[in-house]
Amino acid sequence: MHEVIMPKLGLTMESGMIEKWHKKEGEKVEQGDVLFEVMTDKVSLEVEAYNSGILRKILRGEGEEVPVTEVVAYIGDKDEKIPSEPGESVSKEKQVIEQKEEKEEAAAAEEKELVVEKNKEAHVPEEGRINISPLARKIAKDKNINVSKISGTGPGGRIVKEDLEKYIAGLEEEKVEKRIKISPLARKTAKDLGIDYKSEPIKGTGPGGRITKEDILAYEKVAEKEVKEEIQPQKRGEIAVKSSTTLKGMRKVIAERMSYSKTNIPHIVLNAVADTTPLVSLRERIKDKILSIHNVKITYTDFLLKVCGMALRENLKVNSSFQNENYIIYDDVNVGLAVSVEEGLIVPTIYSCDKLSLLDIARKRVELADKANKGKLKLEEISNGTFTLTNLGMFGIRSFSAIINPPQAVILAVGEIYRIPAVIDGKIKVRSALELSLSCDHRIVDGVLGAKFLQRVVELIESPEILFI
Repeated sequence: MHEVIMPKLGLTMESGMIEKWHKKEGEKVEQGDVLFEVMTDKVSLEVEAYNSGILRKILRGEGEEVPVTEVVAYIGDKDEKIPSEPGESVSKEKQVIEQKEEKEEAAAAEEKELVVEKNKEAHVPEEGRINISPLARKIAKDKNINVSKISGTGPGGRIVKEDLEKYIAGLEEEKVEKRIKISPLARKTAKDLGIDYKSEPIKGTGPGGRITKEDILAYEKVAEKEVKEEIQPQKRGEIAVKSSTTLKGMRKVIAERMSYSKTNIPHIVLNAVADTTPLVSLRERIKDKILSIHNVKITYTDFLLKVCGMALRENLKVNSSFQNENYIIYDDVNVGLAVSVEEGLIVPTIYSCDKLSLLDIARKRVELADKANKGKLKLEEISNGTFTLTNLGMFGIRSFSAIINPPQAVILAVGEIYRIPAVIDGKIKVRSALELSLSCDHRIVDGVLGAKFLQRVVELIESPEILFI
């Protein structure tokens, strides 16, 4: 009997929601067949079968949130006995996935080391030496704590007293959690719903009083009912509440990332206006011909993506990130484009944007936008971005300041192209204009550095023929 588990489809993935089963109980399954679709906090992905046989039992249904590596189904022979509980032994599928995770983690660590090594300004601690303050070392010795497991927040990644205190507090919290009998799925459900199961009076109905997912959901319903009773009926002078919903999935991730960005990244915003008259003229001349020959609609966004790619290549210090006290400058120019979907906002990545032609960029934009709207983006298609472009011009917005998409260092916000009167050679003429707003991480991108990049963006927009050289 082969276990089908919830795979870890990304280094940071903790759980996934089963959106749809493609196979039913009793159906024959071949290795490589799509078994089910999983919605992570970012994208929807298909999970294939590692083994052939009969789908004997589905343990987790559509709409359920399942922690990674938890068994969701069994595949086996027609008359093979179905385990009453997921076995202790590790199936071939689980081994393959764990090996894949180890390779991904090793590759990610190796890539990070190479990137940091390229950056001359990056701090690289001596190998084998633990950077720790004398006071922190004494506390660790007294408490018998292995400091190699602790990440330092002091200068140069040094472990300080506060790091030890935080680590010790975490150990105490783990002890409390071990005393509480709760299933992994119930723990994840409580986290998503914002319920503190350690302090709330939640009665477990599982074996031995274990708290299950159903117990958490039942508690939420009771709490939600109490909240509704508190706000009803509406009294004079009070505001009527139509609904109150706990943030989940993508919307929750967006809230967390934006809060982190504004709280931890010191933003500096630079503004500029570009004369887009030449760009508008160029697009009008070529759009119909490109559409008829290549069946691709060239938009102003495509031009802006190409402009950003070229400007980043010429100003690589902006194509950067600040992580673990390291100023990392990337050699790959991967431009992300903010796309609005029903659940919120997602940023697909156009890899090596500086090296692509305008036509290739347009094709890739159409492909990624279509996948985003259908929820079919792959994990690699929303990863490894080094810069983000966000455009609200289609909504009549002229200018706005965007929040940096961590761990990136900058984000460029553009509005609509509009008509203005301008003095040209002593005469008033009607021109087209575009307002640009560059938000920078002021820890590594100062005003001059950001201004040089934005100045080059304006130059390329005002001389679009350079894009074809």
